[in-house]
Amino acid sequence: MTPLFYCFAALIVTRSRALVLRFSNSTISSGAIAHSMATVAGNGKQPITFQGFYNAYHTGRGIWKWNNALDAYQRHLGPLAGKPLSLAEVGVQSGGSITMWKSVLGFSVHYFGIDINPATQQFVDPTTSIFMGDQASDKSWDEFYSTVTPGLDVLVDDGGHSPVQMSVTFARAFEHINPGGYIMTEDIFNEGHVTSFLFKAAEHIGYWNQQVDSVHLYPGFLAVKKATQGLPPQFQSFNSPVVAMVDSWERMWTAISNHPGSTIVVSNPAWGSMFAAYSMQSIFHQFSNLYAGTTTDNPKGCATTSAPVCTSSIVNSPLQNKVTGVHVYRDNIFVEVALHPPSSLLYGRAPTGFPTASEICVAKNQKWEGNCLSGSGNDG
Repeated sequence: MTPLFYCFAALIVTRSRALVLRFSNSTISSGAIAHSMATVAGNGKQPITFQGFYNAYHTGRGIWKWNNALDAYQRHLGPLAGKPLSLAEVGVQSGGSITMWKSVLGFSVHYFGIDINPATQQFVDPTTSIFMGDQASDKSWDEFYSTVTPGLDVLVDDGGHSPVQMSVTFARAFEHINPGGYIMTEDIFNEGHVTSFLFKAAEHIGYWNQQVDSVHLYPGFLAVKKATQGLPPQFQSFNSPVVAMVDSWERMWTAISNHPGSTIVVSNPAWGSMFAAYSMQSIFHQFSNLYAGTTTDNPKGCATTSAPVCTSSIVNSPLQNKVTGVHVYRDNIFVEVALHPPSSLLYGRAPTGFPTASEICVAKNQKWEGNCLSGSGNDG
């Protein structure tokens, strides 16, 4: 993915195909969103999924999300709908994701946005806080956690996507995540990020070892769940049956090739904790091609312009066509194998009357000029 993607601020997506399923094609009105949120608050049920919201969202604040991120949100955060949640997102941009989080998860969500663009302060309301800060700065995080909120249930990093930015955000978050909560990092679509970000993340996971419940790898996406003291690991439900248990990487790859549409378990007591730094680095190395892929756009070249309609996609790597998820627990790894190659990871934008990318990122009168690529004002 080219760095220019990270500057597109006030944009909205078109409908696109997901890796697994899409659930809704109807246009969501503001009244329907309000009703949806009230329903969540009233009975704790989730009336709309992340995928359903995204597919039906055609007007309003801009939003820009990869399909695989929506699938991960639904899988891990969907069950939290209707519960009081403190959710932080690095990269507010034009504010569409604020609508998404509250529409899907309910009125009980308090949203904390971290961005470098002062224009995002327009979204402040009783359940929305906006903090001006650079995600690569320890000083900014010190201020955020000491003056804004000391604890979070979920932190989503959809900011600048550089290894330094992701590493600092990841390292500083865990101690402030509440038990059972998540750190989620998006847009890891560069194999170079395996050594520059993921290997460093492995070192932190190794340090946090006893406090980690699970680690989840998806194409271009990483989620770490914090353990709840006194409770056993909260095992993920899988999309396919477990058909084989193996004790080596070589046997794992053989099983992956031989068992499409299944889940493979990797377990070897001699390896020790899967959360140890060397184990996690080995896991990231084995599945490094989950973080590869070639970006294309349609119409060609639209991703680097302010074209009003643009769809971007990832041409899947061979591994992204085989493996849809890797779930790491202390003693086991569960590898979900695709029955058929999934559709490409798509996202796009449609005209909504928002400012163009050039107006957002190159405005001469903005103090944050040039920080589109170095701060936190990104995908949101």
